[in-house]
Amino acid sequence: MKSAKKYEQVAGRIRELVDSGIIKAGERIPSVRAMSSQMSLSPMTVLEGYRRLEDLGFIESRPQSGYFVRPPHLRRPGPWVKLPDARPEKIAVKTAAVKIPDYVERIFSLAARRDLIPLGAGLPDPRLLPSEELSIRLARVARTDPNEINRYCLGQGHPVLLDCLSRWMIEAGCITNPDEMVVTSGATQAMLLALRAVTRPGDAVAVESPGYYGFYSILQFLNLKAVEIPCSPSHGFQVDALARYLETGRPLAAVLLSASISNPTGAMMPDEEKIRLLRLCRRYDLPVIEDDTYGEIHFQAERPRPLKAFSPDRAVYIGNCSKILSPGYRIAWLAGGRHHKDIMSCHHMAVLAAPVAPQLAVASFLTDGGLSRHVRALNRKYADNIRLFQAEVARWFPSGTRAANPGGGQFLWLELPSGLDAGDLVEGSIANGFSIAPGILFSARQNYRGYLRLNCALEWTPEVQNALRILGGLATDLKEKA
Repeated sequence: MKSAKKYEQVAGRIRELVDSGIIKAGERIPSVRAMSSQMSLSPMTVLEGYRRLEDLGFIESRPQSGYFVRPPHLRRPGPWVKLPDARPEKIAVKTAAVKIPDYVERIFSLAARRDLIPLGAGLPDPRLLPSEELSIRLARVARTDPNEINRYCLGQGHPVLLDCLSRWMIEAGCITNPDEMVVTSGATQAMLLALRAVTRPGDAVAVESPGYYGFYSILQFLNLKAVEIPCSPSHGFQVDALARYLETGRPLAAVLLSASISNPTGAMMPDEEKIRLLRLCRRYDLPVIEDDTYGEIHFQAERPRPLKAFSPDRAVYIGNCSKILSPGYRIAWLAGGRHHKDIMSCHHMAVLAAPVAPQLAVASFLTDGGLSRHVRALNRKYADNIRLFQAEVARWFPSGTRAANPGGGQFLWLELPSGLDAGDLVEGSIANGFSIAPGILFSARQNYRGYLRLNCALEWTPEVQNALRILGGLATDLKEKA
């Protein structure tokens, strides 16, 4: 039998101390130095064991104080309150032009109102982002090299940032040369470039369903057709459904998805399914465009590997800083593989240059290890919040409500009891001071009317808790009237 790794022995020792009651919730565990001496292990080994426990939510680090045991309901794995799993709706796999109704735009404008609790927004609470650290770096860049930031940054992006992003991708399992990368002003711009490079107006693109609203908006803008492929809340993009479509012989130009952490479901494709997808696309010579916006926000010990880690040449990778560092800096990037030349042709015509100052500020943050520290804390925060949201949903929502158990990301995907339309909850939510995102936003054909996405990337406050109570009451009233 294979023996446990040394850092696993450290984690096991702490678990034993807690399970036996020797150390209780809220109490401090032995320091790294003390445990190193007790177990005759190096401090780095002990620290790795503590980090693993921290990733599971078993312990938490408090600055200048050490590590402390967390309450049982905030530990992982396993949700705090287990709701029945949400199901993928049966979607007829067919090709159709994307037509987004006007009322969808109205829902988004309501969700963006600053006077509302943003349960329907796609942005994290600014208090959860490293705003001060980035501001310090931005000011330093402006002060030390004002001439540099007032020049056009022509071409692929600033070399300093490209080098940092290349190293970032190595950590995700992607060996990517900076020469095949380009910095863009946000992920939407990156998707536009990628799709323009590999499609022509009127082409059909396979896209996950439910899927990110921006996918459908971009397809509509480029006059592309959507082939909606069901996305399971537990395992993500359904490769078998794509295979059945391709077997019909109908044309397809590309595949667009978030394989690691899907929006809105938080689903994570298993590695074997990612490999199956890439093999299928290779057989039909299809480019795959992967939006990896939420890849860093995961609730497992290891970061999910992007498609590009399995197929560096075929997969077009989109990375994004907006959801983990700053939406306002508008830093995203594209690694195009064999499509890089065509992407750059589109880039020269449509973009010209990305602002220099934000690029250098983000590069500074990445260089000094700020990203790793921040992401670890963010992952713990989001995992905790999702459990808190699940508990309130289980407490206040009507019987028959189901929920996804996301593998990462910032959202909780809910299925309301049969016959209910989440769109009927929008006006009541706004009247009570918060926004929601009904399921029709996440399809080209207004499917998922009985579904709802909640934004969990918020500071947990009595106001947020009360909003969930009110929303549950609105849903209960709607069920009683049905």
